[in-house]
Amino acid sequence: MPDQARRPRLSEGGWTVIRPDWRSELRRDRESGLERARRVRQRALRPVARARILVRRAARIDWRTYPREQWPMLRAWMFQHRVLLAGMVVIALFAAADTVAPRPLDGSPAPGTAQRVPVSYPLQVLAASDLSKRYLNAINNGERLREAQVVAAAARTTLDRAKAEAAAAVAGDPQPWLTGPVTTLPGGILPGAGGFVLPARGVFTSGYGQRWGSFHYGIDIAAPIGSPIYAVADGTVIDAGPAQGFGLWVRVRHNDGTITVYGHMYDFSVSVGERVRAGQQIARVGNRGDSTGPHLHFEVLIGGQHVDPQPWLALHGLKLG
Repeated sequence: MPDQARRPRLSEGGWTVIRPDWRSELRRDRESGLERARRVRQRALRPVARARILVRRAARIDWRTYPREQWPMLRAWMFQHRVLLAGMVVIALFAAADTVAPRPLDGSPAPGTAQRVPVSYPLQVLAASDLSKRYLNAINNGERLREAQVVAAAARTTLDRAKAEAAAAVAGDPQPWLTGPVTTLPGGILPGAGGFVLPARGVFTSGYGQRWGSFHYGIDIAAPIGSPIYAVADGTVIDAGPAQGFGLWVRVRHNDGTITVYGHMYDFSVSVGERVRAGQQIARVGNRGDSTGPHLHFEVLIGGQHVDPQPWLALHGLKLG
């Protein structure tokens, strides 16, 4: 029977057979380990031996005559590599020209002057933390919800007025705003002789024209938050809701085609398509959008082009205080 067949298998519950030459094999393993350790020790001692040799050589050198002896060889080496050395010198000069020498900082610069501050690292813009982003997102969501509530409340107010007018018409009650003398709704004011009113009562703070590096297409009338805003003349609401830069706005197209714009308001009480009368309160002064304080931003467009609201109001007998 072959040797392979006579050997027991561990998986079958047998025993392990020890090789007959296990002693010589162990001896060879031990000798090879000692040889490896000896080679490792020799490699570790080589730098030390080399350092000792260099120290002995240095001790035998006469350093007073050594530079004179080595100079001919150094000069020949430099001449042989003159192109490489010249290139290195040119690169070093260009690198030195790109550097900026540090300058002392002046602790008290003159007013209105800029001062360069040297830093050892590039300036970086500090990004908003995740917590700040969450706060800003929450504010934006709250603004959108409030704007939707303002639009919904204005729609309910418009519907209530329409129902009241319809009920009065069915009952046969007189409706002076349609055929009779000029009257006002609650919160409104009577228009002047020309049928126009000022859009708000307050302090004139900014006019039409260039302002802060851009063009200001309207006038600003400052007033406390919640102060009434009036339709300057009879017309139809063509926009009422959120607007870029205005926060909330209302736009009215009047009978002659002129369009008036009312911006930065706190809220409004009219809806798109609603008919408004001169002196009717359509909104309240606010501080929404790109605003520096509570005020009404008022614009006038004729033929699609902005015009200065002050002369336009004066043409209709109105003067800002």
